[in-house]
Amino acid sequence: MTHTPTFMKKTLLALSVASLSILSTQLLAEQAPLKKTYNEPTRGFFLEHGMVADSGKASAELFTGSGELYTGGGIRLGLSNSEIIFNSGLKGPDNNQVLLKWSLPRQSSDGKEQTPLIWSGLLGLGHTNIESDNNNRFERTDFTLGIAATIKADAGLFTASPKLVHSNGSGVDGDTFVELDLGAYVGIIETDSGLFSVGAEALITTADNTDNTIAVGGRWLYNERINLDIVPFVFSNSDLVGIPGIVRLNIAF
Repeated sequence: MTHTPTFMKKTLLALSVASLSILSTQLLAEQAPLKKTYNEPTRGFFLEHGMVADSGKASAELFTGSGELYTGGGIRLGLSNSEIIFNSGLKGPDNNQVLLKWSLPRQSSDGKEQTPLIWSGLLGLGHTNIESDNNNRFERTDFTLGIAATIKADAGLFTASPKLVHSNGSGVDGDTFVELDLGAYVGIIETDSGLFSVGAEALITTADNTDNTIAVGGRWLYNERINLDIVPFVFSNSDLVGIPGIVRLNIAF
């Protein structure tokens, strides 16, 4: 673990977002057709995008990090006009949750022209109950309600997701708080070994005793089915700087 001053975190996020914006602008005019049809998940590294998986599409996920950080897995299933996600893990409400994403209309008021904004409603529920041999008990229930909105700009992709979260149970203080997830990503290069992109995310929260989180990493779309996220920089309550850092594997079916 490496502790980084707050101003360095903000500087890194600003530089990352600025760099992504510049790269996206430069690649807009020169983006070539993709060699393969990739099936990447409808999420960034940690936040959810506004898109939902097509009906009948499914993917399985494994994610791991350093020690007990961000360890778990999940299933993502495309339904009619929606997607249901089962996340299994014990590190925070987002890692132990059933989440329903419902695709919202993209038509303008005249019913003809589509807006570039892709968005969906979010409804999540999670419950954890752990009892140890020495009668110590941890119980927690989380409710999430929010929206995820995404804009695609050829090589660039930008997402904002405001959420209202309520957590309650024994072992935790009942709390209702707001989270705002922001993400910016840009495709860098496509090779015979797949498509490579980089991204930066900011996870901002008003939850008590919880720090905001900044994550910087990359995505390797290896082929039509396999997607790999590598996130070496995560700055939060406990800063994580590592090689490879947090790794998330998504396999589409």
